Amino acid sequence: MDIRVFIVLQMARCDENVKAAQRAWQEKFHNKNWPNKRTMARLYAKFKRTGSVEDDKKAMATATATVVTDGAKQVVDDFFAADPTRSVRRAAEMLGIKRTSLQRIMKELKLSPYKIQVTQPLNEDHTQRQSEFAQLMLEKLQTGEIDVKKIWFSNEAYFTLDGHLNKQNYRYWGRERLEITVVRSLHPKKFLVWCAISSHGVFGPIFIDGNLSAANYRKFLD
Repeated sequence: MDIRVFIVLQMARCDENVKAAQRAWQEKFHNKNWPNKRTMARLYAKFKRTGSVEDDKKAMATATATVVTDGAKQVVDDFFAADPTRSVRRAAEMLGIKRTSLQRIMKELKLSPYKIQVTQPLNEDHTQRQSEFAQLMLEKLQTGEIDVKKIWFSNEAYFTLDGHLNKQNYRYWGRERLEITVVRSLHPKKFLVWCAISSHGVFGPIFIDGNLSAANYRKFLD
């Protein structure tokens, strides 16, 4: 990585804290021969002003396209490689460039937003139990032990009240889809909306405060 790009990237990540950027330098290069405070501050200020880490003469020659120089693109690429969940608005603020310029660079880098996948923790025997249940139901349907007309299909949606992760507006930036998952508790503070459907029609919706328990089932089925 170009040293100037590294300095700009660390200054952005550290909210322009030169001491923190110098510590990052030491961890990266294993020495304390870092540029002085003034040099780091001036380089970052120049990047915010011109969108380039190149020398002034070279930057002036390409003044009409400074935000898409190779140095600027490398800064953006490295930034999202290290922090792919950062929003475009916040990234533009941290890097000190216009949001439209950042979006243009991201487009050239072929960065796209992807949804994060939220999963529930599963025990080792869950797959086997699901398979056994499916096989049992198929056998009962084939023998007529279960009347299809008496089957109700139900579903529910939880609305959390404690800042639970909403996967609909959570994105990460990258050139390809990554297997990123977040494990969350099965019992956050929430309320539930339940509904069912069968050959007889739709039943619901039912609003439930808390979890769907046997007591709640009996309450709205009576």
